[in-house]
Amino acid sequence: MNRKYHSLILISFVLVALISCGGTGGAPGSDTADTGIMIQSAILSRTSPDIDTFRDCCSVDATTGACASAEVFTREDATLTVITSNLTAGVTSAHFPASVEECTVTYIKANEDPAAPIIEKLTIFPNCKLSDGSNTCAVTLIDIARKLQYSTPVFVTGTHIPAEQPTHYVAKFSCNYINNFGKAGHFEAEIDLWLSNFDNC
Repeated sequence: MNRKYHSLILISFVLVALISCGGTGGAPGSDTADTGIMIQSAILSRTSPDIDTFRDCCSVDATTGACASAEVFTREDATLTVITSNLTAGVTSAHFPASVEECTVTYIKANEDPAAPIIEKLTIFPNCKLSDGSNTCAVTLIDIARKLQYSTPVFVTGTHIPAEQPTHYVAKFSCNYINNFGKAGHFEAEIDLWLSNFDNC
C-alpha cells in the first residue's frame, strides 16, 4: 500500500515538472497551447557582448576647450532567432504567419555585484514575423537612456560603483506573440551583457 502511495507521489512530481517546463515539448518559459504553435527555441545573439555606455569626447577644440567631436552613441541591437513548428504534427500551417508583438526587456544584475546600478525595464514592439521553421529578426537590446542609467552613477556621479568593470548583466526578454487567428502565446530568451566605457573613438 505504501509503495503504491509513494509511486503516485513520484508520478505527480514528474507531471508537475513537465508542465512547468512546457509540457508540450516547447522551449522553457514558452506558452503555446492556445496558439497551435510550438516555440522550440528562442535565442538572442550579437557579435560582441560588450556594450559601450559612455560617450567619450574624441577631440577638443583648441580655442574653446569644448568637445569638437564625440564618438557615435546609439542604441544596441541583438538578433532574435525563434524556431517554431506546429504544435500537433500533421496539422496544416494555418496558425502561421504569427508575429512577435511585444517584448519586455529586464536587465538583471549579477548577484555578486549588488552595488551595480539598477537599469529600468524596456518595452519594445519588434513586429517580428514567425513562420513554420527558423525565424530571425533584429530587436533593440538596450537604448541610450538605459546606457545612461548605468554610466551616469558609475562614471559621472560615482554613486554606484560596481565590484567589477565591465559589469555583468543579463538581458531577459519576455515576449508575447499572436498566431494567424489572434490567439496569444509567450516565450522568453536571455543574453549576457558586459557594460562599461569601451572607447570607440
